[in-house]
Amino acid sequence: MISGGGGLVYDETVINAILQEEATYSYLFQSSGTKNYGVGGSAAHGPAYNSLLQNPRFTGLASTPPLPSAPTITKPDVPFVGPEDPNCGGVPGPCGLANGGAFNISVDRVLPTPYNIMYNFGIQEELKGGFLFKMGYVGRLGRRLLAQADAEQLIDFPDKVSGQELSQANANLTTWLRQNPNADPSTAPPQPWFENVLNGNGTGQTNTGFIAANLAPYPARGDVADTVELMSNSGLLPSNVGMAAQLSENTFFTDMGFSSYNGLLVTLHKNLSQGLQFDVNYTWSHSIDNVSQIANSYAYTGYGFICDVLRPRLCRGNSDFDVTEYLNGNFLYQLPFGRGRDFGANMPRWADEVIGGWETSGLPIWHTGSPFMANSVAFLMSYSNEDPAILTGSLAPLKTHVNVQNGQVYAFKDPQLAFNQYTAPVGFQMGARNNLRGPGFFDLDLGLGKTFPIYPGEGVNLKFRVDAFNAFNHPNFQAPVFQNNMDLINPPDEFGVIPGTVVPNGSDQAARVLQGSLRLEF
Repeated sequence: MISGGGGLVYDETVINAILQEEATYSYLFQSSGTKNYGVGGSAAHGPAYNSLLQNPRFTGLASTPPLPSAPTITKPDVPFVGPEDPNCGGVPGPCGLANGGAFNISVDRVLPTPYNIMYNFGIQEELKGGFLFKMGYVGRLGRRLLAQADAEQLIDFPDKVSGQELSQANANLTTWLRQNPNADPSTAPPQPWFENVLNGNGTGQTNTGFIAANLAPYPARGDVADTVELMSNSGLLPSNVGMAAQLSENTFFTDMGFSSYNGLLVTLHKNLSQGLQFDVNYTWSHSIDNVSQIANSYAYTGYGFICDVLRPRLCRGNSDFDVTEYLNGNFLYQLPFGRGRDFGANMPRWADEVIGGWETSGLPIWHTGSPFMANSVAFLMSYSNEDPAILTGSLAPLKTHVNVQNGQVYAFKDPQLAFNQYTAPVGFQMGARNNLRGPGFFDLDLGLGKTFPIYPGEGVNLKFRVDAFNAFNHPNFQAPVFQNNMDLINPPDEFGVIPGTVVPNGSDQAARVLQGSLRLEF
């Protein structure tokens, strides 16, 4: 049998959830300025009674409650804009970027409904011996997917005198600091952008030297976003240069997300015969996207945003949940011993109670590892995403090879060599997302059971069963967590440390778990 199909499926709108996020986190509610409403305090009670609850309008049957005065109409507060805003502390001009804590959430005013293009093709064939073979190809293309982008991200800003851009100045300073780790940072070669665009630092140093000496460690890391924020905090950065001055992060729910999934699925099924039945399923697939964050959840802590709003395809890589190969199945085998079986079909009842009626079953699972990456601990384009480190060497030393060294479990055979394959970002250049693979996974659950007929004619049976989860007690290791063990700022001998094991499905422990049961059926 041959089958196939396709379709265009639109997602259910999540606009209510998005508007809730916007209302909860909007900067309009972040200002610390207060407004008093209600009837003002009276002379008898003092200024503490400054609300409708503390100074009620109704005081007795013979007293007429006074009407409240109409409030003075003023323009709405817009936080982080200047001296009158308590958040700015009297500093002129927008101050949200300098404060480093001004965040906002908005919704793109043109937000189309996401959709998916789906297609499939399959064949199915019944084979001799009670076997059924299925093979299918499945594809799904996600388009206009809901994704969060930071409208506050860096924009390359040119120096009109020299033509040098913000990214070039930062890249040159970063390169010099890495090449001269023991030099006095204040002697860094002046960069025209820092000298011509920025305000003076008032110390007699060049702006380049001031940045190198006082904004460490961010320039050497290639952390351009934090370097720019500290320029603003130090009074060097003119308003709205490189980044908008009012906010540190301005999250927009957009339709910039996209994904593609292609998979080959093979199944072999055996109908029950001679006491045996089983299913074997194998999937070979690949999932790619530019962000894997759940659509209607809030991205934070350096994860979950489009890495570059202007060039969203730069974020394209293996999905966080991508698994290339997946093999699973199930089997049930009734042992051929006892009354009515191949061996001992006519044995006495007492013997059948001992060796007859046994069956075994199992659930095997194996799959390849999930993607991960080396982290630079540098916020390159914005404060939204910590950017991947740049692979300058070979992927061969980064192939997963779980081993124990000095009491630590490592993903790499030579952590120092693996560390040396990377460099941190330079300028606006960042590494590839999710270009490494963690350890694979294997688990086998086994069961052994027997049925004891109590009153065969009445259908009363006693069932005994023993189950072993992770029967081989096989350890399955997590991938190195890039926030902790794949950072370029950590010592090389800590690079690729595996934080722990994975708990198999159906169990609350990573080690073998045994359980037994007796059940009376009637």
